[in-house]
Amino acid sequence: MGRQIWFVLFCSLLSSFPAIGQDFVMQGCYWSCPEDGPEMEVDSATLLFWIDRMDKQAPELSYAGFSYLWLPSLQRNSPEAVRRLMQGLQKNGIQPIADLEVGDDSLSFGQQAGNLQQRFHVNAYSLRPKNELNAQATAREINEMFVKGSLPQLVVASLPFSAEPARLGKWAAEVIYYLNPAARPEIDPRVYDYPLREALRQACADSSYDVRLVFERSIRDASSISGFNIVTLANHPVFKNQNNKPGDWDDPIYDPMLAYAYILTNNQLGLPTVYYGDYYGEQSELPEYIGKAPLKEPVNLLMKAHKDYIFGSTSVEYLNRFHTDKASFYLSAPKGVDSTRVLIFQIDGTTTPAGRASASGGKDVLLAINFGYDTLEVIQEANRSNLRNGDHFTDILGSSLSPRLSLFTDTIHDIPNAVLLRLPPRSFGAWVQGRAEKVNASRINLAASSFTNYIELNWDIAYEAMAIGYEVERSVNGKAFNRLASITPMGQGEESASYLYLDKDVFPDEQLRYRVKMLDAEGAFEYSSIVQTRLQDKELSFELLESPGEWIRTIRVKSNFDARAELALFDAKGSRILHRVESIRRGNNLSRLDLREMPDGVYYLHYSAGEGKGWSRRLVKQ
Repeated sequence: MGRQIWFVLFCSLLSSFPAIGQDFVMQGCYWSCPEDGPEMEVDSATLLFWIDRMDKQAPELSYAGFSYLWLPSLQRNSPEAVRRLMQGLQKNGIQPIADLEVGDDSLSFGQQAGNLQQRFHVNAYSLRPKNELNAQATAREINEMFVKGSLPQLVVASLPFSAEPARLGKWAAEVIYYLNPAARPEIDPRVYDYPLREALRQACADSSYDVRLVFERSIRDASSISGFNIVTLANHPVFKNQNNKPGDWDDPIYDPMLAYAYILTNNQLGLPTVYYGDYYGEQSELPEYIGKAPLKEPVNLLMKAHKDYIFGSTSVEYLNRFHTDKASFYLSAPKGVDSTRVLIFQIDGTTTPAGRASASGGKDVLLAINFGYDTLEVIQEANRSNLRNGDHFTDILGSSLSPRLSLFTDTIHDIPNAVLLRLPPRSFGAWVQGRAEKVNASRINLAASSFTNYIELNWDIAYEAMAIGYEVERSVNGKAFNRLASITPMGQGEESASYLYLDKDVFPDEQLRYRVKMLDAEGAFEYSSIVQTRLQDKELSFELLESPGEWIRTIRVKSNFDARAELALFDAKGSRILHRVESIRRGNNLSRLDLREMPDGVYYLHYSAGEGKGWSRRLVKQ
């Protein structure tokens, strides 16, 4: 009885810490999958194709934020080319996750891990049991590896309990309980959250499903285990309707973007994974993704939003959960979009990167996912803990119909601390408290500098792997973008590069928008963020500098453009007695005027740079 009480307290302590969400896992069937069998031979041409492809994709995956790559086909006897791929991945900060089949008639977890560590320096493992995976035995093997100095960086177990989140949480807690106390702070054993995945599958596929059940079906929300011990997923190679029964747990999510929106933004749920086929679509070369568009761009945006505005948060509140104390009124309910079709939650932003950098400290994040087939319109009460009167929220994804949310009191429906959320059908939105920059996940960092007769565009690119060219595009006065120029890459694949382009075909008062499009060797493309600018107005300022006791005067001209100028001196009768042409350069210009040989009298000095840019002064020499 005493041990049971301690075990419950131990689980409670586990749930009191935030889940780290800055890491992301890429998973997929590259040259083979678990169901192909560990001994399946892959022809060398196919293997080399995938090794070359993944080696080229490593820089972009690393830049996007992926720190793990699940490799189901990694074996100790894999060819030397695979070892070079492992080195390339690790060079880019991506750790391979080896898939290990464990059971009575296979090598132990520790033996297989030791073999792969020795050959490939792999230190992360996904365990796939043949039968049942004993928690105590798993902990014992981890303890043995700890004693030998080969403690894994990550261990995640694939346990087929798609309807039992509490059971999965209990398994992870038991592994932690049996760990060596010295090893416990060094590793977080994890389990795949299949129950949450099943809830998300139904939310995406079944219009009659109450999506608020998603809030209750995750391991984190149904047990006392924390997200540190969980790996979340939307799609995975195992979900291919292998039992030939449509509409159940092993079906793929055919339109998974809303599922990704949830697992990539709720940092309390666990370590998120993204399926290679979903990410690259048809370019994944997986047969079941022929004709499917890639989700790379929106996934990258969500990962960037997570890193900038969500990572490090210590809590989340589900604002429209069952039995919530937060009021709401669904204006879109008559169209079928009510609380049963929406997930609305609020992330505490106090300890996020944006929150720590904010002088006011308040950077909560409101998130909404609309599973409905019509526009969401809801007046929703927010958690007031970190909010102040007059606060507003900024749309950081640009995907909503409410770019700015203002906190107000809805007296009609008696809803305090309310915001009006509006989202298109089958979409998601994220709003950050106060001023916030829109998220841009592009590796192209574009900036524009404005001058009086041209625009200077500068862009840096983090890496140029697979890039075959850039196109500079411009929009004038809100019209469509048109290509201005094509530029050949000059970088060396994984190295960064910088570019400069001058747009001289511009006119005053035009509102200009620019973007850079990068084309890659596989026919894909990527845009930079859009920058907006216009030509500077031509500005001149003049100042007459005097030298005491002498009749030498200096004219200082400050200009923001290059120009041809004329200096003229007239006597009291209007006769021009001095004239010269000068060149004005951008910046400070000095023009010397010597009057020492001139007779006493009244003179008029005129300095002209054309286009109405002139200046005059009356001088009296006596």
